[in-house]
Amino acid sequence: MKNKFIITITDINGSKNYLLHQLIKKIAIYIVLIAVVSFFIGLAYISYLENRTNSLKQKRDELTKIKNELFLENEKMQKKIAASNEEFAAIEDKIALLEDQLGLNTDNNITMETRLENLILTSSQQQLMFSMIPNGEVIKSNGISAGFGWRSHPILNKREFHPGIDLRADIGTPIYAPADGVIEFAGYNNSGFGYLVIIEHNFGFKTRFAHMSRKDVVKEGDFVKKGDLIGYSGNTGLSTGPHLHYEIRFIQRPLDPINFIKWNSKNYEEIFNKEQRVSWQSLVNTLTTLMPKQQ
Repeated sequence: MKNKFIITITDINGSKNYLLHQLIKKIAIYIVLIAVVSFFIGLAYISYLENRTNSLKQKRDELTKIKNELFLENEKMQKKIAASNEEFAAIEDKIALLEDQLGLNTDNNITMETRLENLILTSSQQQLMFSMIPNGEVIKSNGISAGFGWRSHPILNKREFHPGIDLRADIGTPIYAPADGVIEFAGYNNSGFGYLVIIEHNFGFKTRFAHMSRKDVVKEGDFVKKGDLIGYSGNTGLSTGPHLHYEIRFIQRPLDPINFIKWNSKNYEEIFNKEQRVSWQSLVNTLTTLMPKQQ
């Protein structure tokens, strides 16, 4: 027992003796066990915290992604709203312009739908309009050799107003009526037009076709429908080469035929601005009277 201490613990149950090195050994074992357990508990807790942190980070990233997506979506929506507002304003301005051109009174209490309804003709009304008023091509031409307006006459060499357009075409090219009407004149004209056909249409419109071939396809008093053959191109009268001189007049006022050649159901309202010498308001009102819109 040399160099060893004995510790005696006495209580009501008696006395117990412990060698000091055994006590230290047990304490050391307990400390080691506690340390090991604490270590593994610490590892487990750290792992839990890491997993929890990663999970929270993942959720944060997902929320950030969603927030960015919502921000971009909101930005797109704002741009769409701004574009829609601009488009709506442009449409409203266009409607106001058409109302002004047609002489329609604007009532601020009328809805946009009603204002559009007042301007838009039904397909049947448009068909009626295009059957009665000159429109579309009258000949398969090779282009325009002389436009509408002031020019220097190619033969007379003097400045004068050209009341129509000259369409290049080979002799014998078919010519068709641009709208329903009655033949007012069909024959030779000595004023330089050569063989001339004049069609009187509805609502004060007339069309003239000059320098035609001498072929009696139609005669004075004949009724023609839009698209009917009325003759063939030629080189008669005061002419520098084969072509068709084409005029459109409204109560004797010359109009630019190119506007009517390009006129169709897709752009029918554009002519209200291009040809302001025509009383479009009265004409549209008459059309809607002839063929009311179905309720």
